[in-house]
Amino acid sequence: MTSPSPETTGLTGPFFFQRRFLPMWVAFVLGAFTDNMLKQALLIGLTFQALITLPGIADGASIVPVAGALFPLAMLVFSPIAGQVADKYETRKLFRLTKFVEFLLMVLAAAGFLMLGTPLAPVAGPVLVLALFLMGVQSAFFSPVRISAMPKYLTSQELIRANAFCNGGLYTSILLGLLLGGMLIIMDGGPLIVSIVLAIAALAGWLAIRATPEASPDDPGLTIEYNPLRLIQRQIGYVSREPPVIRPLIGIGLFFFISTAVTIAVPVYADETLNADGSVATAIMGLFAIGALIGAVISALLSRGRSGLGFATSAMTVASVASVALYIASALFEHDGDRLNAMEFLSRPDGWLLAGLFMICSAAMGVFTVPLQAAVQRRARPQHRARIMASGNMLNALTAGIGSLSVLFVTGTAMTPHAAFLGIAALQATITLYMVFRRRSVPEGLYDEVLDDHEQTPPVTLETAPLLDAEPDKIQPPRV
Repeated sequence: MTSPSPETTGLTGPFFFQRRFLPMWVAFVLGAFTDNMLKQALLIGLTFQALITLPGIADGASIVPVAGALFPLAMLVFSPIAGQVADKYETRKLFRLTKFVEFLLMVLAAAGFLMLGTPLAPVAGPVLVLALFLMGVQSAFFSPVRISAMPKYLTSQELIRANAFCNGGLYTSILLGLLLGGMLIIMDGGPLIVSIVLAIAALAGWLAIRATPEASPDDPGLTIEYNPLRLIQRQIGYVSREPPVIRPLIGIGLFFFISTAVTIAVPVYADETLNADGSVATAIMGLFAIGALIGAVISALLSRGRSGLGFATSAMTVASVASVALYIASALFEHDGDRLNAMEFLSRPDGWLLAGLFMICSAAMGVFTVPLQAAVQRRARPQHRARIMASGNMLNALTAGIGSLSVLFVTGTAMTPHAAFLGIAALQATITLYMVFRRRSVPEGLYDEVLDDHEQTPPVTLETAPLLDAEPDKIQPPRV
């Protein structure tokens, strides 16, 4: 039998440009872009413009934390089933199906935006909220497929860089989604432009994922359980039998709590603390995303040949100090009666100080989370990998939902919005202290492992015959 050529398998050259990674990466970042553009356009429309309304709710800002919690709520509810589906069925088919569903949902969201300014405008808000919730459902199914597919296609050392690439692409997509969603929705004809961009991006993601190589399922004989109580019990069981993955999963969950709380708090913070308009809220979120992108790049550079977990402790320390400084600088920020726009905010020295602190905090959190993600993928057993990832998604969704709803302590009380950053700093300091204690309690070398590919998954090349099926574009799961 003739061996497949490098051209047909896409398994030569830097892995970023190969079919085993690039199509998945493109589809992932475009999905993150559409998620965040939709969410930001909805939240800005509710908070500042009164452009989007919901029946029976007079104050749009009061519903923002609840609307922000819908996406993680959907992830929490559907992740247990999604993890089973990802383990049972072939990867490429699931990729194609989930991305096509995303395209249909973006068409639904586009229809909602197009209703604005028409007699159907009262229906637009509920349609957009429904679309946001359903995008959470779609993400619940796509995420374990993507995360569990990466160890099938990539070696252990490639996983750290691949996660850094994914996080870098994620934060870039978040940045673009926040900027375009926040800026376009308030323009004349903005809802139409937002609709077109969402539909095109989702279509491009579906077309990109079609180039992903086939990868065999990890557990094709699995019987899917639909009982929610038994599902939760099983998910907890999978994780409890994998002690090495529990701590990084919790760390990632805390990252989602913090990042979601910041995302939801910023529009209220810009409105009440800074006396600024929606462009400032969008600019701050953009700077936060840029900082996280920088953090992902730093993590990739620091972690060459190592797990990078040791750097995560230092990063969380920096994040805690930056959050305290952010609280103090916000309390000292002065403004007159006129609302600031983004240009006016960034023309002030104290505006630049706040912007820099947001970036430092997010960069440190980026350095913190990349090694944890790679550790979970590296340590999880292949036959349960997708379900463990789904358990992680459940935890992430739960913590993100709590993080979103925690902002109600600000919006529903007399607390100043920037007080949220003091609470975040306290949580970050607690995480730092635990990590320092944990690092001292384990033998030297176990906390920050040196990765050795001789003991890990073999690289996916034409020379590693057991990884290649007779079909040119089919990849079997590596034996680890």
